[in-house]
Amino acid sequence: MTITFDKYHTYQEVENCLRLFVSEYPNLCTLESLGKSFQGRDIWMLEVTNKETGSAKDKPGVYIDGNIHAGEVTACETVLWTIDHLLSSYGTHEEITYLLDVQAFFFVPRIAVDGAEYYLSTPYTVRSSVRQWPEEVDDKPGLYPEDIDRNGKILTMRVKDPDGAWKVSSKDPRLMVRRDPNDMPSQNVFYYDVYREGLIREYDSDLPIKDAPTKYGLDFNRNFPTNWAVRTRQPGSGDYPFSEPEMQCVADFFRTHPNIVVSMSYHTAGGYILRPFCTKRDGTMDPRDLRIYRTLGEIGEEITGYPCKSIFEWFTQDQSRPSVGSALEWFYETLGILSFATELWDLSGRAGLAKRPSHEYRTMSRRQIEEEGLALLRWNDEIMAGQLFVNWQEFDHPQLGKVEIGGWEPKFGRQNPPVRFLEEECRKNGMFAVEIAKSAPRIVIDKVDVEHLQDDLHKIEVYVKNEGYLPTHGAFETLKTNPPSPVKARLEISKDAPQGSFEIVSGKTEQELGHLDGYLLGDDRKKKATWVVRGKSGTIAEVIATSVRAGTARRSVEI
Repeated sequence: MTITFDKYHTYQEVENCLRLFVSEYPNLCTLESLGKSFQGRDIWMLEVTNKETGSAKDKPGVYIDGNIHAGEVTACETVLWTIDHLLSSYGTHEEITYLLDVQAFFFVPRIAVDGAEYYLSTPYTVRSSVRQWPEEVDDKPGLYPEDIDRNGKILTMRVKDPDGAWKVSSKDPRLMVRRDPNDMPSQNVFYYDVYREGLIREYDSDLPIKDAPTKYGLDFNRNFPTNWAVRTRQPGSGDYPFSEPEMQCVADFFRTHPNIVVSMSYHTAGGYILRPFCTKRDGTMDPRDLRIYRTLGEIGEEITGYPCKSIFEWFTQDQSRPSVGSALEWFYETLGILSFATELWDLSGRAGLAKRPSHEYRTMSRRQIEEEGLALLRWNDEIMAGQLFVNWQEFDHPQLGKVEIGGWEPKFGRQNPPVRFLEEECRKNGMFAVEIAKSAPRIVIDKVDVEHLQDDLHKIEVYVKNEGYLPTHGAFETLKTNPPSPVKARLEISKDAPQGSFEIVSGKTEQELGHLDGYLLGDDRKKKATWVVRGKSGTIAEVIATSVRAGTARRSVEI
């Protein structure tokens, strides 16, 4: 099939794409609804693996999702690109063919299905869900967003006010900057108040204008149980962990798929590959996991150009009060899944602005802020012919009188890339997800030795090896919190053998081998299981090696 990335796809278009994938690649794809959203839409999951080489549940699992936040629609497109890349490359690209033969991919392109549809079909934005929460904020006083000039966008309003805290930059009339400490009242200089475009509920011209509380305060990425906190500590967290139907779907999926060993979640914007911890410094992480994250992060940096950074150390503005209850915390800290979250689209980077930790933005000087604003406008002028900034236009506001409306294109400029950059964004980040998938553990039966002892006694020795990079348990964090079952080897008689023709004399039918290192460490990648059996020469048995996260391997044995 041909899927193009010159647009952002609606819910129905995403579903149509997924169904076409299944139709064209039935041996590789299975489409499943994880459940229903608040408004009753299906949350689709596409499973991708070669069905002829085994069930997805018996292979190492790779989970990739997007659009947990409604407006981050680039995330959905990146998931669709990755699916299309894997499917179209199967059979012609050696490494991808191998991956789909021995591993399983689980794709959830869009979690916030209701909110994303609202975002794409109206001028409005919403964080995650269109369910009103908390319910008591409905119709509270204050300024609420509205497309008052009916141009299909909710932009920025600037209102002349002698006491205003803003002024027009002397270097570019489009840019608003904070007043300097020595800016005195003047008849020759205009000062402004700056607001989001909208209307004011219970307007009083003698009182300051404040934003009304949002009716849609839920944040799905604060509704996970690890470190979850009530809304007074963590805005958007919901009534309790997994309180929302969309999040219940995600929870149920992971409960029934313990084979997931690595994951990637896509967000916008900023141009970062983010990794744990979310609430602690790198020094508290198991050094082996930190080594894994840094190694894979370097690969991601080379492919995407985005730095790979700790959420706590680089993406947390107030480190005394970090955000909690995210997917990354639950995946890594509770489930022990090696997890990344990428903030797609780097407008600031395109404009040549240097990266800095989020908490440093709080201490930037007014001159630094102005220079960064000017750099963004220059990039927009030179590369986008000025398309991403709406020039200020006078408008008669029904409550405020004369105002000017303008500013940055909020949806497809600041938060998501203009469509001319969309496919590039999808490609480089999808390619990194494929590289992450290659790190998964994969068990194989490396060697089988059969030794005739005497009469009808035989010794069988089976060597089981992990040929992947990660250990069979996945992240080392999981050994502290939720260790998966160890690798096991089981000996079974062939179903075709006559009853009573085969007996295990020594060694348990199923033997625990512990976990196997990957070539990350390499010290303990291979282990042996031994049985002594009684049976006629020529009898066929089967050895089955299993690992929750590293898959299943089988080998027939003739004694």
